Amino acid sequence: MLKLHSFTALDFETFTAERSSACAIGLVKVVAGHIVQKFYSMINPIPDHRDKDNSAVNGITREMVAVAPTFQELWPTIKKIIGNDVLVCHNAEFDSSVWDEQMNRYCCVTDPSKFRFFCTYQMTGLSLEDACAKHNIEMGCHHDALDDALACAKIMLAENGSMQTSTFKGGITAARAQMKAKKYERNTLDAIDDSLIENKDTPFFHARTVITGIFSAYPNRDELGKILQALGADINTSISRKTNIVIVGSGAGPSKLRKIEELRTDGFDIRVIYEPELLSILS
Repeated sequence: MLKLHSFTALDFETFTAERSSACAIGLVKVVAGHIVQKFYSMINPIPDHRDKDNSAVNGITREMVAVAPTFQELWPTIKKIIGNDVLVCHNAEFDSSVWDEQMNRYCCVTDPSKFRFFCTYQMTGLSLEDACAKHNIEMGCHHDALDDALACAKIMLAENGSMQTSTFKGGITAARAQMKAKKYERNTLDAIDDSLIENKDTPFFHARTVITGIFSAYPNRDELGKILQALGADINTSISRKTNIVIVGSGAGPSKLRKIEELRTDGFDIRVIYEPELLSILS
């Protein structure tokens, strides 16, 4: 079975039976087995010829969507959240076709086929409600795009087995991939808008942060960087006078450690966080 450590769960609601009529979207971003970001918006749908709507199913009325942004207006935010993630859906045949309709209508990307989808319905063979019941996952309001995306994300994590279904609350049990630490590329960690950051109550919010060394809980340093970025950190690759925090793992470069001490001696307030304290903060 495919195990995804990082992905974005996606759910659409449609205003009519037409796949083009997306009227709500829910996104739940998962990094290294942790739910780090949630996003919901109603969508002003692409008009179609159908008179009958789905308001009895999803509770979304014409008055609600009339003042909602279009998918095209939401696209910059959606694109920033999903990045290069696999999109996980419960019934991906439906959600991927709704996605394609939006891509084709608004020409959001030149190659819509670059997006990869994974289906938890095909994986489990169960309805969303039954899959949640199987894993003792509490469902929110079915046919609420965010609640369904959150349920889908938790199903994927539960099926993975080694991945936790909680957010940062309640401990951290990261998957331990057997690989050497991977140096992240700076351009994969663009800053996230403050409005998209749920938990601003950590030392990483708005902190210029450098990661150095190897971490037993995060062999892939890029995943650690994305977790900190989702908490509002500005990830940097080099230590400077503007650095606020340095996350130090085993085997950290001696030149970086010397640089920290030199800057501290010169009066710059740089906080050093080692892995045990890091795990405590994230828990």
